Amino acid sequence: MRFYMFVALTTLTFFLALVLLGLGLHYPQARLFRTTRALAAPAASALTTLTATPQPQIQPSPHPTDAPLPTTTPTATSTALPTATAIPTSTPAPSVLAAKSVAFTPGDRAVRANIRLALNMYQGALTNVVLAPGEVFSFNAALGARPQRLPWKYVIIKPTPTDNATPEPATRPQSIQGGGLCDLASRYVMAARPLLPAKAFRFVNHLRSNGVRLAGVPARDSVSIWAVGGGPGEQDLKITNTTGGWLQFVVERTGEKITVSALLWDQPPP
Repeated sequence: MRFYMFVALTTLTFFLALVLLGLGLHYPQARLFRTTRALAAPAASALTTLTATPQPQIQPSPHPTDAPLPTTTPTATSTALPTATAIPTSTPAPSVLAAKSVAFTPGDRAVRANIRLALNMYQGALTNVVLAPGEVFSFNAALGARPQRLPWKYVIIKPTPTDNATPEPATRPQSIQGGGLCDLASRYVMAARPLLPAKAFRFVNHLRSNGVRLAGVPARDSVSIWAVGGGPGEQDLKITNTTGGWLQFVVERTGEKITVSALLWDQPPP
């Protein structure tokens, strides 16, 4: 079996060889394969053509370091000079232009009680009074709207001898409710008298009205107080600040001693 197959393959191979040989003799110019040289020739020609065509020359771009650097012309710059800063000036402290103090110690227990009650009213309104230029101080106004309803003590006062210019005093001692207010109000006048003119004071004179002299008080400074809340017959002390400064009244208590001070300031007091 193998022998027959071998013979068949050999015969077929021989037959194909004859066919190829016949074709080669019949078409002598036929080429089944191109040689390497024939394929290289056109490539060499194209290369020659490309080489012969002048190509545009590309100029190399200048290196950044080759280009001249721009030169800057120095310009005159104005330098801000330090300006003088105004040093803030502090407002000068208020100063006292004039001052006067008077003191007294009431001997009567009822008088002391009435003075304490008056000084404690309205959180001590009478103990620190400040008047701007042109303002008016009212002694009775510092005692409230209805001072006659306060628990004042009764005080026995005795008439004192007077001269012919004053009314005849009563012959008997008097019991006065709220005795001691006149003594206190008179000290405001005594303290402010050197600081203000006579027209700045308005009051009823105690000695001339009822013939009773107040102990330790000059006749012209004796004040009669009758505080009834603006009702008929009320007698008040009013002091007007007629100066260009600030008038202040300060009342201090040291035990039973009462000190009333009047101060005139060039500015509002501290």
